[in-house]
Amino acid sequence: MQSEINQTTGPFTAPAVSEAGRILADGTAVLSVRNLKKVYQADGGPMEAVRNLTFDLRPGELVCLVGPSGSGKTTLLKCISGLMAPTDGEVLLDGAKVTGPPKKMAVVVQEYGRSLFPWMRVRENVELPLRNQRMPKAERDRLVDEALEAVGLSHVPLSYPWQLSGGMQQRVAIARAVAYRPEVLLMDEPFAAVDAQTRADLEDLIRTVWRKLGVTVLFVTHDIDESVYLGERVIILSSSPTVVQEDLIIDLPADRDQLNTRALPRFTELRHHVYEQIQRAKAGHRPAAAAH
Repeated sequence: MQSEINQTTGPFTAPAVSEAGRILADGTAVLSVRNLKKVYQADGGPMEAVRNLTFDLRPGELVCLVGPSGSGKTTLLKCISGLMAPTDGEVLLDGAKVTGPPKKMAVVVQEYGRSLFPWMRVRENVELPLRNQRMPKAERDRLVDEALEAVGLSHVPLSYPWQLSGGMQQRVAIARAVAYRPEVLLMDEPFAAVDAQTRADLEDLIRTVWRKLGVTVLFVTHDIDESVYLGERVIILSSSPTVVQEDLIIDLPADRDQLNTRALPRFTELRHHVYEQIQRAKAGHRPAAAAH
């Protein structure tokens, strides 16, 4: 396995891919996925969804995960979050094996309407995980206030979710995850159900919250442009059974905005490269180390 691959700084050449993503030195990764495999038992026999996934995330990193439809992105997130046991391999958080939902991890899903309780006000929804932890009220109040301020909802704490737009409801879900102060934040296509303008606003929100709080983010998306705009890295998955097609460093400026960043020639090069790799994956191309 390679220690660091595809650190792209100039014009693209043939990508140096392997079956593993970026591997960090021992003790430096906050989240490690090692030789992860998931096989489902189907009517026609065993179905191998994820064959061999390996990669690391360093503390405070924002990494996007893309791949063809059906490539196992949601399955991977369920295994990482401890909601599903892998068939083989392991997930490590701060060096400890994940065997159930870790307290240091929070998840934001696409279907925000189902994740919020309509009979609870915005503040109550955000506070709920902290209340379940039996956190003292003063500390809860402080964290909820900070979370609502971070996502721009400090003016609607007493509203109900159904009184808010879809984008604002997703901000509530993000605020709830942020208030929990997780070490790792998993996001499963959280903006897929909102309109393009709201999506752009939420993308900028995530980068703002990420940089302010220093949380490690693994962001799953189908949107190639979104992955390049948001991420410090983009992990591209192969078609199923899934391995890492490529682990790409995104060498765009740290300060990004929707107009100027997306107009950069480098942004165009990177999104073209990611799109090309996904098309190769859909056509059945696999890294040489994983093709047999």
